[in-house]
Amino acid sequence: MTDPVRIVIVGGGVAGLILATRLGRSHGRSGRASVMLVDRSLSHVWKPMLHTFAAGTARPDRQQVNFLAQAKASGFSFLAADLDGIDRDAKVAVVRPLGRREPDGGPLPPLRVGYDRLVLALGSCANDFGTPGVSDHCVAIDDLASAQTIHARLRNHALAALHHEDELGLAIVGGGATGVELAAELKRAANLLAAYGSPSLPHRFRLTLIESGPRLLSAFPDHIAQAASETLRDLGVDVRT
Repeated sequence: MTDPVRIVIVGGGVAGLILATRLGRSHGRSGRASVMLVDRSLSHVWKPMLHTFAAGTARPDRQQVNFLAQAKASGFSFLAADLDGIDRDAKVAVVRPLGRREPDGGPLPPLRVGYDRLVLALGSCANDFGTPGVSDHCVAIDDLASAQTIHARLRNHALAALHHEDELGLAIVGGGATGVELAAELKRAANLLAAYGSPSLPHRFRLTLIESGPRLLSAFPDHIAQAASETLRDLGVDVRT
């Protein structure tokens, strides 16, 4: 009997999760392949929703796919681990499992995961294109942790501004889809706070959207970019291109 093909997919973003699900259903259940998904998180978060988590207008627990549950339902296995290295000659991926060793709390020892086919679906990260000051002062929205960091900082600054009756200033660098949507969601969040007992916050919330190009949403048609700019300005966003 032929051994099943060992397929290891590193990265549980949209591409990695869909591939693991389809291969698990088509080959994993029948035993023709052993499909393993490796990711440093326990669940998949839909990346286009990260701006709502940063603004605090949506809850992450309602926008997640649990990897273990998806694996069980779709015929693949899941390993919560970080990729440390690849031995291409031996066809081995070296991974570092999440969690801590008991009782000393040290890291778990690395694992060597053999493969016949290796898929790297590691995703992408924000590019500041060398814009001065961005790397020192900005938090990129690349994953759930960074979105939650932004939300925590924003909440702390908002509370301080309310306590001291100061203005709250925030700048968004990048006028693509995420930047535009984040600006709108932050204005929405300020209005929600006003409705729940902080009526002065929207008037003291200064939001600036900075885009190095000639207009927002450079990947979209002109009329959409123009409509987005007008809508944001109507919301009180200082749009700078």
